[in-house]
Amino acid sequence: MPKFHVAVCGGGIGGLAAAVALSKYEDIEVSVFEAAKEFSEVGAGIGVWPRVWKILAYLGLDDDLARISATKPTHDEVDTFIFRKADQPEGLDFYKLRSKGTLLRYHRPDVLQVLIDNLPARCKTHFNRRLMTYMQDTKQGTVELLFTDGTKETCNLLIGSDGIKSAVRKTMLIDKSKAAASQGRLKEAEEFLNLIEPTWTGIVAYRALVPTERLQAYKDAHPELNIRIPQTKSTPIMYMGQHVNVVVYPISSGKLINVGAFHAKPHLEGTTFPGLWVETIANDELLAAHEGWEPELQAILQCIDRPSRWAIHMAQPLKSWVHGNVCLLGDSAHATSPQQASGAGQAIEDAFLLATLLGHRLTRLENINQVLNIYSDLRIPVATECQMRSLANGHYFGLQLEGLDSTREFDRLHEIGDAVVDNWNWSE
Repeated sequence: MPKFHVAVCGGGIGGLAAAVALSKYEDIEVSVFEAAKEFSEVGAGIGVWPRVWKILAYLGLDDDLARISATKPTHDEVDTFIFRKADQPEGLDFYKLRSKGTLLRYHRPDVLQVLIDNLPARCKTHFNRRLMTYMQDTKQGTVELLFTDGTKETCNLLIGSDGIKSAVRKTMLIDKSKAAASQGRLKEAEEFLNLIEPTWTGIVAYRALVPTERLQAYKDAHPELNIRIPQTKSTPIMYMGQHVNVVVYPISSGKLINVGAFHAKPHLEGTTFPGLWVETIANDELLAAHEGWEPELQAILQCIDRPSRWAIHMAQPLKSWVHGNVCLLGDSAHATSPQQASGAGQAIEDAFLLATLLGHRLTRLENINQVLNIYSDLRIPVATECQMRSLANGHYFGLQLEGLDSTREFDRLHEIGDAVVDNWNWSE
């Protein structure tokens, strides 16, 4: 007999990691509700730092993950990135970033498939179930889920892992606002409502995957350019310019090259993005955005067919991710900019800690809210710090460091690398 029933709303990496981790406990019933017709992930490459790899290995996923990457994990000091000033006709390598432990790089759908393959049959999965809202019965210890198709489900605990536009987060903050207003705390009630929507960071990201063989063919046709082909054992390159950085590295055992070009307009941070958050565009826009950059990067960009353009938003930090028997996880709680390479990793950390606490022998239906608050109190400081550090990295990657003129003081560019090392030391 299960001690309680957990509903996971959202079947992305965070939600499925939670389902896999919770399924290790036979006395917890787990159901996953996914809005799409099947589990799927948008985006391209993701990074896994050593601290997250330890969790994945503990969950028994290490062998499956090893089969989809040519890079092997290590806890030794390794080369992680070459920083290269590239917004000029001839690029300049100025720093080799080393980290303690490998930053493993995966194709996002490959990681999702590993999680799917490790879901036990007793974990129920439901598709085409987009959550509209929920209602709690605190006396009965139940949460009723209401879906857009008119169907209903009941659970004892709801985990909202439904992304940056989370319906769970919206309902939670509306409920908290109503509770505050009913007690005369009108300012606090308004603050809860203002925390629902994510904010634009001022960053636009162009994302694409390039077949390695296509770039190789381009190199063969243009030998005079001396293009370097990203290899599984080579150190990835980050091409940098003023308020711009382009990350290039191989994934899928070297068959594909992940390209992410990030363009920041700091003066627009916190404003409303004037368009679709995600949109497929013609490659001409991406090429025009890097006009005048060095030939090697231009060659990589030339091999892209139709990149996607993303307006990078982040979730506003909350003091608590919990209300009653409902909690947030992953992007619904702490969506961040990608310059810390830790968005998916932070969701996995959420999932592991939450499952560990819920699976503890002393956790029962009557004290779920206390357990959820422990999870929230432990994870919020870490996730919020990650958000802030990611924004800081975005400035560094765009060659912005207080007191340094990166357009002239080339001999001081190494200071940017030193700042990144200090900012990434938490990831071990």
